[in-house]
Amino acid sequence: MIKIYFIGTGGGAPNKRGLPAYLVQREGLYALFDVGEGTQQRLIESGLGFMRIRVIGITHLHGDHVLGLPGLLETMGMYSRKEKLTLLGPPELKDFVSEVFNRTYFSPNYEIEFAESYEDSNIRITKFRTCHVVNSYGFIFEEKDRINIDAERLRREGIKDWRIIRLLKEGKRVEIGTKVLLPEDYLVVKKGIKVAYTGDTAPCNDVINAVREVDLLLHDSTFLNEKEAYDYGHSNSKDAATVATKANVKRLALIHISPRYDDATPLLKEAMKVFEKTFLPEPFSYYILQE
Repeated sequence: MIKIYFIGTGGGAPNKRGLPAYLVQREGLYALFDVGEGTQQRLIESGLGFMRIRVIGITHLHGDHVLGLPGLLETMGMYSRKEKLTLLGPPELKDFVSEVFNRTYFSPNYEIEFAESYEDSNIRITKFRTCHVVNSYGFIFEEKDRINIDAERLRREGIKDWRIIRLLKEGKRVEIGTKVLLPEDYLVVKKGIKVAYTGDTAPCNDVINAVREVDLLLHDSTFLNEKEAYDYGHSNSKDAATVATKANVKRLALIHISPRYDDATPLLKEAMKVFEKTFLPEPFSYYILQE
């Protein structure tokens, strides 16, 4: 099971929706994507906290996506964090963080690793290029595929010996008298859940290709129907829906809503004309993805 917490779903200037921040949880792994101003306070108010966060991904260095990061990192240090923190983002992120630490006389008492990707035994987090006005990336958070034994078939065939089952799980051929058991006949691949977050982007093929068939797409939907969206490297809500359709995703969340829209319902209605399985997440809400 994967939970996506919509900490801040607005964009640009501070507003009632909060600035971009999305927390993805899978068992004990917490990954935060973008850290707009006020994110750590919103995490505290929501009861989620921030000390369990193991990975932070920053899409780009525009202020509404990154100005909450220095304070969060320094607070982690003040709270005596010991666990390593992995930071993903554009190459210039390391210089930004180092300069802030230098100017604020802060030296972290925990390890900060700047990396291109994150991977453990269950999860993989990778970057992809987006089409914004500055160097910018989106992120894919995906469970690795798992190989399970087809227990029902084994029962039907009367195979109960755990030693045989173990060998099949290990991908080994098993001979029982004259009968040959091939592992590919008894192993089932369980596809992992995939979530994609674009950060800021205009609609483009790079994004479409990167997010194909994800279970949930969080796509820039800054405006309703504005030509200026493309001048600023953003998308209208209908653009997000078109990307979702072309990429054959399962669900679409409209995010990075401009503060000019006190009521964003029209953005949702426009998107749903193109892609029906669209929703408009409220700040502090969450979405659950299950196998």
